[in-house]
Amino acid sequence: MILSNSKKPNLEAPYSFQDRFQDIQRIAIIYPQETKWLRIARYTLQKMYRLPERFEFLLMVPRGSSRPTLNIQHTYTDMVYTPTELDRNKLQSELAAFNPDILLQLEPEPGKRLIKLIHSLNISLKIGFGPENSGLNVIYSQKESSFYEKNILNLIALIEAK
Repeated sequence: MILSNSKKPNLEAPYSFQDRFQDIQRIAIIYPQETKWLRIARYTLQKMYRLPERFEFLLMVPRGSSRPTLNIQHTYTDMVYTPTELDRNKLQSELAAFNPDILLQLEPEPGKRLIKLIHSLNISLKIGFGPENSGLNVIYSQKESSFYEKNILNLIALIEAK
């Protein structure tokens, strides 16, 4: 029996999240509104902020919250968590001007208006917390029994270069 003429298998590399995230330069982050989640997110994101000169950030934080000085290229903007149409247009304009490669939505319980905003954004990669209809490409769910910090660290692990 001669097997030399058999068809050789196509050697395709498996899909890699690292390859997908390799060219990311600009990251928009919607911080959570509630103080307890906001503190955890700020603390946890320090891990990603330790990669200086790798990323530029647009940090969308609750109005009136503190804005720590960070040693990274960043801009702060006020986030409206129940945006009206006017708020939505303003946020869309700011995001379009920043032109992010990825959106990280860290509000653990996004409302209908925030979900509508996320749907309307022209960003190819959206990751974060929300229901299945949230318009995110990768969805994390925040249950009372799960650890919010661990969920954010898993999200960051997708982006980090190893």
